[in-house]
Amino acid sequence: MGEAPRLSVCIVTYERPEFLRRCLLSLQEHLDDTAEVVVVDASVEDRGELARETDPAVTYVHAPHLAGWMTRSRNEALRHVRGEIVSFLDDDVVVRAGWQHSVLAAFDDATVAAVAGRTCNGAPGEEQYDRPIGRLLPDGTLTDGFASLPGRPVDVDHGIGANMSFRKSVLAGLGGFRDDYPGTALREDTDIFLRVRAAGGRTLFVPDAAVDHRPAPHVRGARFDTRYKLYGRRNHMVLLARHGGIRSPILRRWMLLQLKQSSRARGFSGRVRRLGVTVLGLAWGVGAMLRSARWRPLPPRRDDAVGRELRRALSRPAG
Repeated sequence: MGEAPRLSVCIVTYERPEFLRRCLLSLQEHLDDTAEVVVVDASVEDRGELARETDPAVTYVHAPHLAGWMTRSRNEALRHVRGEIVSFLDDDVVVRAGWQHSVLAAFDDATVAAVAGRTCNGAPGEEQYDRPIGRLLPDGTLTDGFASLPGRPVDVDHGIGANMSFRKSVLAGLGGFRDDYPGTALREDTDIFLRVRAAGGRTLFVPDAAVDHRPAPHVRGARFDTRYKLYGRRNHMVLLARHGGIRSPILRRWMLLQLKQSSRARGFSGRVRRLGVTVLGLAWGVGAMLRSARWRPLPPRRDDAVGRELRRALSRPAG
Protein backbone atom coordinates (compact mmCIF):
# COMPACT_ATOMS: atom_id res chain seq x y z
CA MET A 1 0.00 0.00 0.00
CA GLY A 2 3.00 2.29 0.10
CA GLU A 3 4.06 4.70 2.80
CA ALA A 4 1.35 5.42 5.38
CA PRO A 5 -0.18 8.90 5.32
CA ARG A 6 0.26 11.12 8.32
CA LEU A 7 -3.32 12.45 8.09
CA SER A 8 -6.55 10.54 7.47
CA VAL A 9 -9.65 12.68 6.85
CA CYS A 10 -13.00 10.96 7.50
CA ILE A 11 -16.36 12.16 6.20
CA VAL A 12 -19.62 10.59 7.34
CA THR A 13 -22.52 11.32 4.98
CA TYR A 14 -26.16 10.42 4.42
CA GLU A 15 -28.32 11.32 1.40
CA ARG A 16 -26.45 14.58 0.64
CA PRO A 17 -24.41 13.88 -2.51
CA GLU A 18 -24.11 17.53 -3.53
CA PHE A 19 -22.65 18.47 -0.15
CA LEU A 20 -20.30 15.49 -0.19
CA ARG A 21 -19.03 16.52 -3.63
CA ARG A 22 -18.43 20.09 -2.43
CA CYS A 23 -16.56 18.90 0.67
CA LEU A 24 -14.40 16.53 -1.39
CA LEU A 25 -13.59 19.27 -3.88
CA SER A 26 -12.36 21.51 -1.06
CA LEU A 27 -10.14 18.68 0.20
CA GLN A 28 -8.79 18.14 -3.30
CA GLU A 29 -7.84 21.80 -3.39
CA HIS A 30 -6.28 22.10 0.05
CA LEU A 31 -4.84 18.69 1.01
CA ASP A 32 -1.46 17.51 -0.20
CA ASP A 33 -0.61 14.03 -1.42
CA THR A 34 0.41 12.81 2.02
CA ALA A 35 -3.21 12.72 3.26
CA GLU A 36 -5.89 10.10 2.66
CA VAL A 37 -9.68 10.57 2.58
CA VAL A 38 -12.22 8.03 3.86
CA VAL A 39 -15.96 8.43 3.17
CA VAL A 40 -18.61 6.36 4.96
CA ASP A 41 -21.95 6.79 3.21
CA ALA A 42 -25.11 5.47 4.86
CA SER A 43 -27.28 6.49 1.89
CA VAL A 44 -29.50 3.95 0.16
CA GLU A 45 -27.78 4.52 -3.18
CA ASP A 46 -24.12 3.65 -3.69
CA ARG A 47 -22.37 6.89 -4.69
CA GLY A 48 -18.85 5.55 -4.89
CA GLU A 49 -18.56 6.65 -8.50
CA LEU A 50 -19.42 10.23 -7.54
CA ALA A 51 -16.80 10.20 -4.77
CA ARG A 52 -14.11 8.72 -7.02
CA GLU A 53 -14.86 11.20 -9.80
CA THR A 54 -14.04 13.94 -7.32
CA ASP A 55 -11.10 12.17 -5.68
CA PRO A 56 -9.83 9.02 -7.46
CA ALA A 57 -7.84 7.97 -4.38
CA VAL A 58 -10.76 8.18 -1.92
CA THR A 59 -11.66 5.15 0.19
CA TYR A 60 -15.44 4.94 -0.19
CA VAL A 61 -17.48 2.69 2.12
CA HIS A 62 -21.16 2.19 1.31
CA ALA A 63 -22.92 1.30 4.57
CA PRO A 64 -26.71 1.82 4.34
CA HIS A 65 -27.22 -0.33 7.44
CA LEU A 66 -25.64 2.48 9.48
CA ALA A 67 -28.32 5.05 8.60
CA GLY A 68 -29.38 6.95 11.72
CA TRP A 69 -26.20 6.11 13.66
CA MET A 70 -23.51 8.72 13.08
CA THR A 71 -21.17 7.32 15.71
CA ARG A 72 -21.34 3.84 14.20
CA SER A 73 -20.44 5.39 10.85
CA ARG A 74 -17.49 7.14 12.52
CA ASN A 75 -16.33 3.81 13.94
CA GLU A 76 -16.67 2.24 10.49
CA ALA A 77 -14.35 4.94 9.14
CA LEU A 78 -11.80 4.05 11.83
CA ARG A 79 -11.59 0.52 10.40
CA HIS A 80 -10.12 1.97 7.19
CA VAL A 81 -7.76 4.77 8.32
CA ARG A 82 -3.98 4.47 8.11
CA GLY A 83 -2.86 7.94 9.22
CA GLU A 84 -1.20 8.83 12.48
CA ILE A 85 -3.71 11.69 12.87
CA VAL A 86 -7.42 11.10 12.21
CA SER A 87 -9.72 14.03 11.40
CA PHE A 88 -13.51 14.04 11.12
CA LEU A 89 -15.33 16.60 9.01
CA ASP A 90 -19.06 17.01 8.44
CA ASP A 91 -20.09 16.64 4.82
CA ASP A 92 -21.47 20.20 4.75
CA VAL A 93 -18.17 21.96 5.51
CA VAL A 94 -15.39 23.14 3.21
CA VAL A 95 -11.83 23.44 4.51
CA ARG A 96 -9.90 26.68 4.32
CA ALA A 97 -6.38 27.02 3.02
CA GLY A 98 -3.89 26.00 5.71
CA TRP A 99 -6.30 23.65 7.51
CA GLN A 100 -4.10 20.56 7.08
CA HIS A 101 -0.93 22.38 8.15
CA SER A 102 -2.59 23.83 11.25
CA VAL A 103 -4.04 20.48 12.34
CA LEU A 104 -0.73 18.64 11.97
CA ALA A 105 1.28 21.48 13.55
CA ALA A 106 -0.88 21.26 16.67
CA PHE A 107 0.03 17.58 17.06
CA ASP A 108 3.74 18.38 16.86
CA ASP A 109 3.27 19.02 20.58
CA ALA A 110 3.46 15.52 22.05
CA THR A 111 1.08 16.46 24.88
CA VAL A 112 -1.82 17.16 22.48
CA ALA A 113 -4.22 14.23 22.04
CA ALA A 114 -7.17 15.92 20.32
CA VAL A 115 -7.87 19.12 18.39
CA ALA A 116 -11.09 21.02 17.80
CA GLY A 117 -10.80 23.25 14.74
CA ARG A 118 -12.57 26.51 14.08
CA THR A 119 -15.98 26.05 12.42
CA CYS A 120 -17.16 29.28 10.84
CA ASN A 121 -20.87 29.84 10.25
CA GLY A 122 -20.76 33.26 8.62
CA ALA A 123 -22.72 34.86 11.48
CA PRO A 124 -21.97 38.51 12.25
CA GLY A 125 -19.71 38.89 15.28
CA GLU A 126 -19.00 35.18 15.70
CA GLU A 127 -15.28 35.95 15.97
CA GLN A 128 -15.93 37.30 19.47
CA TYR A 129 -17.00 35.03 22.32
CA ASP A 130 -17.17 36.33 25.88
CA ARG A 131 -17.29 32.98 27.67
CA PRO A 132 -14.63 30.28 28.08
CA ILE A 133 -14.44 28.27 24.85
CA GLY A 134 -15.44 24.61 24.88
CA ARG A 135 -15.98 24.11 28.60
CA LEU A 136 -18.18 21.81 30.67
CA LEU A 137 -19.47 24.11 33.40
CA PRO A 138 -20.33 23.15 37.02
CA ASP A 139 -24.06 23.39 36.24
CA GLY A 140 -23.70 20.73 33.54
CA THR A 141 -24.07 23.07 30.57
CA LEU A 142 -21.57 23.37 27.74
CA THR A 143 -20.02 26.49 26.26
CA ASP A 144 -19.13 26.66 22.58
CA GLY A 145 -17.30 29.53 20.86
CA PHE A 146 -15.91 27.29 18.11
CA ALA A 147 -16.34 30.03 15.52
CA SER A 148 -14.39 32.54 17.57
CA LEU A 149 -10.87 33.89 17.08
CA PRO A 150 -9.04 33.89 20.42
CA GLY A 151 -5.71 34.62 18.72
CA ARG A 152 -3.98 31.46 19.92
CA PRO A 153 -4.77 27.80 20.64
CA VAL A 154 -6.86 27.34 23.79
CA ASP A 155 -7.18 24.31 26.06
CA VAL A 156 -10.77 23.04 26.07
CA ASP A 157 -12.91 20.30 27.61
CA HIS A 158 -14.73 19.40 24.42
CA GLY A 159 -14.88 20.14 20.71
CA ILE A 160 -17.22 20.20 17.74
CA GLY A 161 -17.93 17.16 15.58
CA ALA A 162 -17.89 19.12 12.32
CA ASN A 163 -14.11 19.65 12.60
CA MET A 164 -12.25 17.47 15.09
CA SER A 165 -8.98 15.55 15.00
CA PHE A 166 -7.30 12.90 17.16
CA ARG A 167 -4.16 10.85 17.43
CA LYS A 168 -4.99 7.40 16.10
CA SER A 169 -3.17 5.88 19.07
CA VAL A 170 -5.50 7.74 21.44
CA LEU A 171 -8.61 6.50 19.61
CA ALA A 172 -7.16 3.00 19.75
CA GLY A 173 -6.68 3.27 23.49
CA LEU A 174 -10.27 4.44 23.95
CA GLY A 175 -11.69 1.73 21.71
CA GLY A 176 -13.29 4.19 19.29
CA PHE A 177 -16.49 6.16 19.77
CA ARG A 178 -19.33 5.18 22.05
CA ASP A 179 -21.88 4.43 19.39
CA ASP A 180 -25.18 4.46 21.26
CA TYR A 181 -26.03 8.17 21.02
CA PRO A 182 -29.12 7.94 18.80
CA GLY A 183 -31.19 10.43 16.85
CA THR A 184 -29.13 13.43 15.84
CA ALA A 185 -26.22 11.93 17.85
CA LEU A 186 -26.05 15.08 19.96
CA ARG A 187 -23.19 14.92 22.48
CA GLU A 188 -21.27 12.11 20.79
CA ASP A 189 -18.55 14.61 19.94
CA THR A 190 -18.51 15.96 23.49
CA ASP A 191 -18.29 12.41 24.80
CA ILE A 192 -15.15 11.50 22.86
CA PHE A 193 -13.35 14.69 23.94
CA LEU A 194 -14.26 14.16 27.60
CA ARG A 195 -13.00 10.58 27.35
CA VAL A 196 -9.71 11.82 25.91
CA ARG A 197 -9.33 14.16 28.88
CA ALA A 198 -10.34 11.47 31.38
CA ALA A 199 -7.58 9.28 29.94
CA GLY A 200 -5.07 12.08 30.59
CA GLY A 201 -4.93 13.62 27.12
CA ARG A 202 -4.76 17.32 26.34
CA THR A 203 -7.44 18.79 24.06
CA LEU A 204 -6.99 22.06 22.16
CA PHE A 205 -9.12 24.49 20.19
CA VAL A 206 -6.96 25.56 17.23
CA PRO A 207 -8.53 28.55 15.44
CA ASP A 208 -6.17 28.35 12.44
CA ALA A 209 -7.54 24.89 11.57
CA ALA A 210 -10.63 26.50 10.06
CA VAL A 211 -13.53 25.26 7.97
CA ASP A 212 -16.61 27.02 6.66
CA HIS A 213 -19.88 25.42 7.69
CA ARG A 214 -22.33 25.79 4.82
CA PRO A 215 -25.09 23.63 6.18
CA ALA A 216 -27.62 21.62 4.30
CA PRO A 217 -31.23 22.61 4.95
CA HIS A 218 -32.80 20.92 7.95
CA VAL A 219 -36.37 19.88 8.50
CA ARG A 220 -38.25 22.43 10.53
CA GLY A 221 -41.56 22.45 12.36
CA ALA A 222 -42.98 21.70 15.80
CA ARG A 223 -42.71 17.93 15.39
CA PHE A 224 -39.05 18.00 14.35
CA ASP A 225 -38.08 20.64 16.91
CA THR A 226 -39.73 18.69 19.73
CA ARG A 227 -37.98 15.48 18.72
CA TYR A 228 -34.65 17.33 18.54
CA LYS A 229 -35.13 18.70 22.06
CA LEU A 230 -36.07 15.27 23.41
CA TYR A 231 -32.98 13.64 21.92
CA GLY A 232 -30.87 16.53 23.17
CA ARG A 233 -31.97 16.17 26.77
CA ARG A 234 -31.78 12.40 26.66
CA ASN A 235 -28.23 12.37 25.27
CA HIS A 236 -27.02 15.15 27.57
CA MET A 237 -28.18 13.24 30.63
CA VAL A 238 -26.42 10.10 29.42
CA LEU A 239 -23.26 12.15 28.81
CA LEU A 240 -23.24 13.66 32.32
CA ALA A 241 -24.09 10.36 33.99
CA ARG A 242 -21.29 8.55 32.18
CA HIS A 243 -18.68 11.16 32.99
CA GLY A 244 -19.77 12.08 36.50
CA GLY A 245 -21.79 9.08 37.64
CA ILE A 246 -25.56 8.84 38.10
CA ARG A 247 -25.32 10.32 41.60
CA SER A 248 -23.07 13.20 40.55
CA PRO A 249 -23.99 16.74 41.68
CA ILE A 250 -23.41 18.11 38.16
CA LEU A 251 -26.18 15.90 36.80
CA ARG A 252 -28.63 17.00 39.51
CA ARG A 253 -27.78 20.66 38.94
CA TRP A 254 -28.35 20.33 35.22
CA MET A 255 -31.73 18.62 35.66
CA LEU A 256 -32.91 21.32 38.07
CA LEU A 257 -31.71 24.00 35.66
CA GLN A 258 -33.80 22.48 32.86
CA LEU A 259 -36.91 22.55 35.01
CA LYS A 260 -36.29 26.15 36.06
CA GLN A 261 -35.75 27.27 32.49
CA SER A 262 -39.03 25.72 31.38
CA SER A 263 -40.86 28.27 33.55
CA ARG A 264 -39.35 31.14 31.54
CA ALA A 265 -41.21 30.38 28.32
CA ARG A 266 -43.60 33.06 27.10
CA GLY A 267 -47.24 32.68 28.03
CA PHE A 268 -49.01 30.01 30.03
CA SER A 269 -49.41 27.60 27.12
CA GLY A 270 -45.76 28.08 26.16
CA ARG A 271 -44.65 27.24 29.70
CA VAL A 272 -46.88 24.16 29.79
CA ARG A 273 -45.54 22.91 26.46
CA ARG A 274 -41.94 23.52 27.42
CA LEU A 275 -42.39 21.90 30.82
CA GLY A 276 -43.99 18.87 29.16
CA VAL A 277 -41.14 18.45 26.69
CA THR A 278 -38.59 18.95 29.48
CA VAL A 279 -40.18 16.38 31.79
CA LEU A 280 -40.57 13.86 28.97
CA GLY A 281 -36.96 14.38 27.88
CA LEU A 282 -35.67 14.01 31.46
CA ALA A 283 -37.75 10.88 32.00
CA TRP A 284 -36.36 9.37 28.79
CA GLY A 285 -32.88 10.37 29.91
CA VAL A 286 -33.32 8.69 33.29
CA GLY A 287 -34.24 5.41 31.62
CA ALA A 288 -31.34 5.69 29.18
CA MET A 289 -28.71 6.52 31.79
CA LEU A 290 -29.84 3.70 34.08
CA ARG A 291 -29.08 1.31 31.20
CA SER A 292 -25.85 2.91 30.00
CA ALA A 293 -24.21 4.55 33.05
CA ARG A 294 -23.26 3.62 36.61
CA TRP A 295 -23.23 5.28 40.02
CA ARG A 296 -19.59 6.16 39.47
CA PRO A 297 -18.02 7.58 36.30
CA LEU A 298 -17.44 5.08 33.52
CA PRO A 299 -13.81 4.45 32.55
CA PRO A 300 -12.90 6.21 29.29
CA ARG A 301 -11.64 2.98 27.72
CA ARG A 302 -14.26 0.98 25.82
CA ASP A 303 -13.74 -2.73 26.54
CA ASP A 304 -16.73 -4.37 24.91
CA ALA A 305 -16.42 -6.51 21.76
CA VAL A 306 -16.64 -3.54 19.39
CA GLY A 307 -14.11 -1.56 21.42
CA ARG A 308 -11.64 -4.45 21.37
CA GLU A 309 -12.12 -4.96 17.63
CA LEU A 310 -11.57 -1.25 16.92
CA ARG A 311 -8.50 -1.25 19.15
CA ARG A 312 -7.00 -4.06 17.08
CA ALA A 313 -7.88 -2.34 13.81
CA LEU A 314 -6.39 0.98 14.91
CA SER A 315 -3.26 -0.63 16.35
CA ARG A 316 -2.26 -2.65 13.30
CA PRO A 317 0.87 -1.49 11.46
CA ALA A 318 0.17 1.04 8.70
CA GLY A 319 1.45 0.79 5.19
